[in-house]
Amino acid sequence: DVKSPLNKNEKEGVHVALKSLKNSSNISDDFLNELKNHLHCLSSDDLSTVRIFGITQDPETSNYMIVMELMNGGNLRSNLLIKKYNPLEKYYNLMRIANALRTLHECNIIHGDFHSGNVLLNSNISYSSFYISDFGLSRPVNQTINSNEIYGVIPYMAPEVLRGKPYTKAADIYSFGIIMWEYTSGIPAFNNRPHDFNLSLDICKGLRPEIFKGTLPVYARLMKRCWDSDPNKRPTADELYQIIYFWYDYLPKCYENDRVIPSKLKKN
Repeated sequence: DVKSPLNKNEKEGVHVALKSLKNSSNISDDFLNELKNHLHCLSSDDLSTVRIFGITQDPETSNYMIVMELMNGGNLRSNLLIKKYNPLEKYYNLMRIANALRTLHECNIIHGDFHSGNVLLNSNISYSSFYISDFGLSRPVNQTINSNEIYGVIPYMAPEVLRGKPYTKAADIYSFGIIMWEYTSGIPAFNNRPHDFNLSLDICKGLRPEIFKGTLPVYARLMKRCWDSDPNKRPTADELYQIIYFWYDYLPKCYENDRVIPSKLKKN
């Protein structure tokens, strides 16, 4: 739960929100130490992740609350419903999301619940940008780090996780691939069926969202690499960032005077 935004510093104009961690009055030491490590690792302002300024405690409930940067533009899911992004905007946003994931993975942080609802828009700045949030904080706060309990949004969950294996960086990459698909469709994956055991079973058997006709082949190939059933065949977050950065850098030249996408981009 996110409580009403507060103004953290009137001079700097930094607005924050308080994210309440349910049932956290008896927070586990593992979780608290993990959160402290996150704060230490992600201390830079030049990130594509939602900044966390610290933690506090609700005096009424004793639940812990995370003091985080306020994102006032909604999430990626809601924005895809109201806006159709042009290719350059799409690649810019995906590049930022990939860069954020790369930063997390370099800090040995696994998101663990990566989906379009956890990608938030900050419209407070001159060029609205998406940031990822709730990284590494999706598991219950009183649950130990080594617990194998499954949690998350089924369409974004890697098949090995659905089978009960631990979350890994490769599982985050799988989720990124589903977000890529959502960008092409404008709708959530598997929104036409219940998110239940049968869907989980089908995903484990190889079911993936149908790639839309007209999707750029290089884009489709990267998506399919991300959601490969073998985690070892998925790209790293750094590789994702490098590829999408190339697309973003090269795209204006590709679309100049409505030219056809050059073979150089098709083969990347």
